[in-house]
Amino acid sequence: MRFLIGCCLVALLVACSKPNEFNTADISEVYIADFVSDAPEQCGPEDVDLSNNDVTQFFQLAREVEHKVLHDHYNYAPCAIEGTLKLQQQSCSWQVRAGATGYIKCAEQYRYFACDNCAELFNTATDLQ
Repeated sequence: MRFLIGCCLVALLVACSKPNEFNTADISEVYIADFVSDAPEQCGPEDVDLSNNDVTQFFQLAREVEHKVLHDHYNYAPCAIEGTLKLQQQSCSWQVRAGATGYIKCAEQYRYFACDNCAELFNTATDLQ
């Protein structure tokens, strides 16, 4: 009986833990394809002017969070850059918003990121958070 209770507790802890993390060293071949903005008069390319290396650094510095955390605790920046990368040799798409949030999408799985220590990568990131 104790064994069964122990197994249930372990399964519950695993189910409630944060998303599966990956080694950001597994990110390669970052390519910036486009800039998008819902409000070009408020948020322009200069607000998310990152290089391929900056995008890699963003994902290395950011922490993976649930989508609800982004929704509830971070402001939505109306502009972003997006592109492709390889994660563990799998082709994925990504997006990084001017407010220092982003995602990586591999197949149909999204991984969401927030970076509280990335202001130096963005010209106005602190203004948009």
